[in-house]
Amino acid sequence: MHNVTANLYECLHCKGEGTCRNAENGTSCASCIKRNELKGKCYTGLICQSCGGIGKADPMTERIDKRTGPIMAIALVIGLLSLIFISMLMQSSYFSEILAFSSAILGSIVGFYFSSKHIKN
Repeated sequence: MHNVTANLYECLHCKGEGTCRNAENGTSCASCIKRNELKGKCYTGLICQSCGGIGKADPMTERIDKRTGPIMAIALVIGLLSLIFISMLMQSSYFSEILAFSSAILGSIVGFYFSSKHIKN
């Protein structure tokens, strides 16, 4: 498995407590009530939905940064394998070029994700 670290910061919605008290008189806000799928307007002590109740939040930009590379790699692999398969079925005259192009890129992606240097970092 990859050693993924998260930079957690104090949740500004619940002030690091994990419990939402942002509405009037210390009750939970409408957003947390809606995300907990409750009906009504007045609840106290609901779990903060911004941090999931742990009091610490991972900023959206960090989550996007960590997911973009692997998602692009998966999309590229699926796309290239589909291109190879379609060109094979259609008996394309450019099949050998497509196969050479795709295999170089696929080899680079597989080599990066399964290399020992990537796993150690």
